[in-house]
Amino acid sequence: MNKTALIYSEQYLKHNAGKFHPERPERLSETIKYLKESGLMDKLGLTEPHAASLEDVERVHTPHYVEMIRYYSNGGGYRITEDTYVSKTTFEIALLAAGGVITAGDVVLEGSYDNSYALVRPPGHHAKASEAAGFCYFNNVAVAVRFLQHKYKLKKIMIFDWDIHTADGTMSIFWRDPTVLNISIHQNPRTIYPGTGFIKQLGEGPGEGYTVNIPVCSGSGDKDYKYIIEEFVTPLAESYKPELIIISSGMDSHKNDPLGSINLTEKGYSVMSELFMELADRLCEGRIFVESEGGYDLDALSKSTYEVLKSLLGEPSGYVIGGELMEETRKLVLELADSFSRYHKI
Repeated sequence: MNKTALIYSEQYLKHNAGKFHPERPERLSETIKYLKESGLMDKLGLTEPHAASLEDVERVHTPHYVEMIRYYSNGGGYRITEDTYVSKTTFEIALLAAGGVITAGDVVLEGSYDNSYALVRPPGHHAKASEAAGFCYFNNVAVAVRFLQHKYKLKKIMIFDWDIHTADGTMSIFWRDPTVLNISIHQNPRTIYPGTGFIKQLGEGPGEGYTVNIPVCSGSGDKDYKYIIEEFVTPLAESYKPELIIISSGMDSHKNDPLGSINLTEKGYSVMSELFMELADRLCEGRIFVESEGGYDLDALSKSTYEVLKSLLGEPSGYVIGGELMEETRKLVLELADSFSRYHKI
């Protein structure tokens, strides 16, 4: 069995965007409760995160923006966008969330654990260098990438984001950067927030071909995601040869989530995790960790997180993915292969 760290702090429950906001503390407290009741928590190395420093977040975000979030928090709160609120605790907890993802990478690369899962909030993948959006303040995964590149001198990191929404903040941060292969699979952006993340958005300058958007049609399920990973993402990763794989895990692509119309199940997250574990074993000495993004149905989030953690521990699920493959998925993979074959040997 693998040694798997679960990065978590009860301090994450202090961030509060409002009683009826979908990104609420119960997302984590109910997940932790489920992990304890299932007995899985006993197999994990529960690890307290440390807060990211200003130096850490300012490798990604402008100093003016960081100070703005602190100013709004110190002032008691502020509404940045229609759905993104700063409360008096947001600055403190957003630093702790970014630090949690840093910790997840650190324990893997220093060899304390085989892999890890950063169960953090608030999420981060919509946050840009100087803009909060979509419940996000600091881009947790980007902050961790820059920290790990700085500390461990990594030259190639791969991010795979399976949240239902395009990782538009992460995309903008690494838009011109070939040291990060940034892949986002998401619902067709014509039908969902943030309205971006098309195949032809593939980076610019030295980063052209290293931003990969995979927009799937509504109704796509476990079979479709597995096919895309096996037929396109795996050969792409094998061509890139990352030194570390990071999964940005948004469980709002679950069929029961209220914010979208993708039909993944707990089995799908388990099988995807197993595929990426195998890929990490082949390409980067097993170095992989997971960090949490969206997911707003409490039951789906808890059970899906449980399945991903079981996979990280190395407990085979034995799941067989059934159902019909959508014809649109076959066409999508052909289009992706055609678009990226000029940049990678796939």
